[in-house]
Amino acid sequence: MFKRLVIAASLSASALLTGPATAQSAPFDSAQDGGAPLHRDLVLPYLLQLPDDSLKAAEHAPLIILLHGRGSNEADLFSLRDALPKQYAIVSARAPGVLGDDSYEWFESVAPNGRLDGDPISLRQSTASIEQLRQQLIDKYHFDRRRVYLVGFSQGAIMSYEVALTDPKAFRGIGVMSGAFFDSLAPHVSASPSLKPLRIFISHGDADTVIPVAYEHEAVSRLQALGLRPEAHVYRGMSHEIRPDAMRDLVAWLNAQ
Repeated sequence: MFKRLVIAASLSASALLTGPATAQSAPFDSAQDGGAPLHRDLVLPYLLQLPDDSLKAAEHAPLIILLHGRGSNEADLFSLRDALPKQYAIVSARAPGVLGDDSYEWFESVAPNGRLDGDPISLRQSTASIEQLRQQLIDKYHFDRRRVYLVGFSQGAIMSYEVALTDPKAFRGIGVMSGAFFDSLAPHVSASPSLKPLRIFISHGDADTVIPVAYEHEAVSRLQALGLRPEAHVYRGMSHEIRPDAMRDLVAWLNAQ
């Protein structure tokens, strides 16, 4: 079962990547999520909120790209947009893997030796799509390319690691909510000067049974070994969700950037 809004996004190894979402000929769909149109003019469908709701205000604005969890969609995290700092442009992207009506995933999950991980092909495809989306958004709206942040939940949090750690110069920071640093990613990342400027926020619940908190502890250790200094929070009694206190800490971190 998947929860909306806080997105309890399962990482079941039996999940299947059924293929990319089909782009339609119209540049955007009818109103979604309180009137925001679903744009389909770039590599991934997305919802958009500009600073002050104007294209002029978007120029040189910092950008947050939201990445939802498995079984969810772009409207889920976008529902939190009013809680995010007003100076940011907000884009919420739809994952390319179709699970069902309004239900998507970034990658097919696997569990080698009982460990959470992802199918390498779908991980690579989604990584490339997110990187391409970032560049397309900058080209189209003229956002500040030096201040682009990925903020993801569950599978979206995992994708934040996959994308930013392999292309750190493209991102100022990542907000990782209830995620994991996969074993398959570790061999492809090493300590380097390009990694050091990357800012990282982590939130996780100690009652999370979907992605246990042990994965958060492991991620922190791996990041520190890479020379990074993540701001990590573990919330007592929080399950696979985004609680108000975790959201407040994320917003405080974003405001400090």
